Amino acid sequence: MSDARQRERWLQDVENHQRNLVFPDTVQNEARFWRNLANTPWKASTKLGMAVLAIFVATGIGMFVVAAIQGHIVWAVALGMILLWGPIFGAIAWATRRNLRRIGQARRGTRPPRH
Repeated sequence: MSDARQRERWLQDVENHQRNLVFPDTVQNEARFWRNLANTPWKASTKLGMAVLAIFVATGIGMFVVAAIQGHIVWAVALGMILLWGPIFGAIAWATRRNLRRIGQARRGTRPPRH
């Protein structure tokens, strides 16, 4: 195979993988990402970097928890987390249920009302 033809084939493949505009392309790209992430052996430098990141995150969370305990504000921190993250996760759950309902209705041939 000529270099020009191989390069053209590679460019077409790159273009196809980066479209990410419509449903099948986004799903294929996400599946490819997770498959490549899971199947790629990690080098020693990657393992070291992940360990450093884990230590950094665990230390930050530990300092936050210790400060809340020492300041006797555990209940306030818990309430704050619920008030912050509760609506976010609630919105994600609501949107997921709505979209799954719309997909199911589209498969049955009925159109949901647009709000």
